[in-house]
Amino acid sequence: MAKNNKSKGSGAYIFAGILIAIIYIINTFLVESIYWGNQEVSQKTGQANSALNKINSELTAINMDSISIAAGIIPPEDIGITMGDTNKRYGNIIAAEHQFEAIEDLSPTVVKRYNYAKSLITAFKDKLDSLGTKNVQAGNEEMMSNILKQEIYPLQTTASEMLISTIDVVNVETAKMNAANTKRAFALMTVMMIVAILGEIAVWLFARRAKKIRAELEEREKNLAEVDAKLKATRQKASDLAVINVLTGMKNRYALDSDVSDRLETGRFNIAVFDMDNFRSINDTYGYDFGDEYLAAVAEKLKDEFGDVAEIYNITGNEFCFLFNSSVTESQAMGIAQNIQRVMSSPYEVLNLAVQLPCSGAVYHYLPGDCLNVNSLLVKLDTALRTVKMNGGNMINTVMNM
Repeated sequence: MAKNNKSKGSGAYIFAGILIAIIYIINTFLVESIYWGNQEVSQKTGQANSALNKINSELTAINMDSISIAAGIIPPEDIGITMGDTNKRYGNIIAAEHQFEAIEDLSPTVVKRYNYAKSLITAFKDKLDSLGTKNVQAGNEEMMSNILKQEIYPLQTTASEMLISTIDVVNVETAKMNAANTKRAFALMTVMMIVAILGEIAVWLFARRAKKIRAELEEREKNLAEVDAKLKATRQKASDLAVINVLTGMKNRYALDSDVSDRLETGRFNIAVFDMDNFRSINDTYGYDFGDEYLAAVAEKLKDEFGDVAEIYNITGNEFCFLFNSSVTESQAMGIAQNIQRVMSSPYEVLNLAVQLPCSGAVYHYLPGDCLNVNSLLVKLDTALRTVKMNGGNMINTVMNM
């Protein structure tokens, strides 16, 4: 009988060991699958946004060069060089298009918006090419200006807005996939916890008098709790990344959409956007790492100076959005905007180098019902900002209420 009891006790130990081993293996596989799934989603999103931003940046640069030629800003002897740069930029656009189109499993909505933007870019290039080299070099500014304003510029603006809209859709779908992964992980972890609890009950029934077994089970419960805590922390970080810009630590475009959407129909508030003029020169001169450090320094200063009067968002690259507190009046908002321009235009020491760039801004005294959605709100602000840029920058423009 004693031998039989010993055999049963050994069987309980073996059963407990096998069951816990299986739980740990499945749990490890689960953690790895969730991690690599999120990594794949993040990588795909990064590639898509990088390609779309590259296309939009080069398209904007081409448009600005065209406007400069039409306005007579570029000397006739430099027009050939500028046109050569335009060809290079078209090459960069094509390369970025290939990069984007190589990404698999994009949603039909993303593909549809991208294809529309691509068709607009093609129409933009065809219309720009139709001006002809001779007409450009002849310097017929009035003819070129009319074509740019009436035919070419609207194509570039619409294409740019569609590219930005495509980026927004990619980010929203990424957030949805991350949320779905979080829910799936929670469900699977619940199942795993149930299995673990049932296994421990079985072990307790088979070897309830074995203190050593109980101690081992308590240790394993502690380990499972630690794994569960780590998974919860990972899910929280993934949730935060959906609405936070990693570089500056500020809320991003998706967070702005969430914060403002419900206020558009009945709300009244002051909002502004600012970005540095010719920020690209920083990256071209000192490299992207230096540019990132510069942006981080500017963002930290903005939070220190204006965090009490506005919610600050880093909506794209070097573009910052300020949603002023409800207690801030229109006149106060303009005064604060001027201070924001002063702070952003101040010298910053980055990696032992003093860097200073002027900045431009646009302020919107929003009235209820002015815009249908956040995208149209930002389009108005960005249009006002582009107007400042076209007039030399280093100014603040005001969006007119419709």
